[in-house]
Amino acid sequence: MLDLVLRDARIIDGTGRDGYHGDVGVRDGRIAAVGEVSEPARREIDVDGRAVAPGFVDIHTHYDAQLCWDPYASPSSAHGTTTVIGGNCGFSIAPVAPHDRDYMAHMLARVEGMPIESLAEAVPWDWESFSQFLDRFEGRLGVNAGFFAGHTAIRRHVLSEDGERRARADEVERMAAVLRECLAAGAFGFSSGNSPTHNDAAGRPVTNRFASKEEFVALSAVVREFDGTMLEFVPPPGQFAPEVIDLMSAMSAAADRPLNWNLLNVSVAIREACEQRLTASDHAAAHGGRVIALTLPASNAMRLNFVSGFLFDALPVFTELFELGLDDRTRVLASPEARALLRRSVDSPQGRALYYITDWAGLTVGQTFS
Repeated sequence: MLDLVLRDARIIDGTGRDGYHGDVGVRDGRIAAVGEVSEPARREIDVDGRAVAPGFVDIHTHYDAQLCWDPYASPSSAHGTTTVIGGNCGFSIAPVAPHDRDYMAHMLARVEGMPIESLAEAVPWDWESFSQFLDRFEGRLGVNAGFFAGHTAIRRHVLSEDGERRARADEVERMAAVLRECLAAGAFGFSSGNSPTHNDAAGRPVTNRFASKEEFVALSAVVREFDGTMLEFVPPPGQFAPEVIDLMSAMSAAADRPLNWNLLNVSVAIREACEQRLTASDHAAAHGGRVIALTLPASNAMRLNFVSGFLFDALPVFTELFELGLDDRTRVLASPEARALLRRSVDSPQGRALYYITDWAGLTVGQTFS
């Protein structure tokens, strides 16, 4: 006898085939029958044509900190997500030395918009190694979770405050050893990036933006040693320079793993840029790698602000603006002359490279907050 049967479902089975009508039977917590289920069950639920599907896997999240106080990864689990992958963009919160915890918290608040109050009060920060970080979640989560080992965390762990430079060969070897420990402990893979949109709380480039191609490739090669792993990468916005395509291809080939990059925002307004960025997949395939674009299933809606400065602070002049305190920042934004300088920054080639994220030709203010 089955424990549960869901009757009259529209079944989306995850194989890619069209949805179809049928029943789903469950025994001992596992799906035991799909289709026309005649076996009796202790409990039956008429779902009346509603969709029944496997849980969604969200491969790009930043739930690393939130899972410390919210084991259900809200609100994703309410929308059918049963597996979340964190540690993307090079921003895992392990490994971390005790003296770097404050830096990491404020850096995450800057690059991912996490409230610093939550990071300070609700995250225990009682781990150093990746293994200790994962141990915190054992038996305490209502979702499945996996985490990349982030380049920023690894580089900071090895170089500490001396990370605004290329690493020496022996330092790269030490980083590789740390990454190997993370992967052995259960890290999902290696994440990194070299996007100019990633700065720390002081407005300085995050440390992996100073890494050489040799460092990126050497760390990617460590991933090859562990089955079931992959790479994640955040390249600069806009059309890809040849060296960016070459770097992602080389990383994937060295790891013998797929590399997914964030983010392809598809829009008719930037069709040529989208097509050019997708050539990275062709180049990688021709050079022994596999490079895949992480793509939004809908038009991108960005919520930008002048507090965190995320995205804005990648532009000339704006970088200096966000080095100021909030009061000074407000005074600058009140100046017509200063706003004219900022406007010219947006109209620069670097500014136009960000158009792919949100069609700035039609940028509108949808909501404002005091």
